[in-house]
Amino acid sequence: MVEYRQSPNGLKFATVYRKPMNVGLVAKICRVSKKTVLNWIYKGALKAFTTYGGHYRIWPGDLKKFLDKAGIDVPFQYVDERQSTFLIVDDDATFTMLLKEAICSEFPDADVITTDDGYEAMLLIGERKPKVVILDLRMPKVDGFQVLELLKPRKKDNAMKVVVLSAFIDPAIRERLRATVTDVVWEKSRDVRDFLQALKEMLDDVSASRKRTAHHLSSAV
Repeated sequence: MVEYRQSPNGLKFATVYRKPMNVGLVAKICRVSKKTVLNWIYKGALKAFTTYGGHYRIWPGDLKKFLDKAGIDVPFQYVDERQSTFLIVDDDATFTMLLKEAICSEFPDADVITTDDGYEAMLLIGERKPKVVILDLRMPKVDGFQVLELLKPRKKDNAMKVVVLSAFIDPAIRERLRATVTDVVWEKSRDVRDFLQALKEMLDDVSASRKRTAHHLSSAV
């Protein structure tokens, strides 16, 4: 996107990159071929992730680190927007807005992203790496169970928690959810304050787990 910024010589415009970029755009910025960018990715020099469709994407912050390390001097301005913590996947717009406001109130530094589409949810999970996915089950197009099935091969990072939050939870659904990657099942009818407290405890557990892992690795060295 183009942003206008003040400089000693007056107001000037500059392209400021905020979102993940494809290989072609990175090649254009670095003034090299797409093949060269792919080689950087294959060698692990340039960090990239893959979308649900299998395409490479590069975060602006990761490109900046690569440019600095490689000593490549090209004009490049960016803002790192990888602060997403919660992804709400629900087609009830009113409920989604209320839940988003509640989460933002409880976690002031959190970034909450929302979608009413299960397919878009998979793209956002790949791009934004949320810590917590809050998923409704009954949605048009791709429903919650389909999202859970698609998440099976992708949920390798135990730090990402999946919370099913639905108004339709019965014993049969609970039994079906046990075979999925769901971490917590929560009914919409329960008090939102209890739900927020459960989220807080969940994130505290994730943080403690990371610290234990880090301590174990440092002790093993």
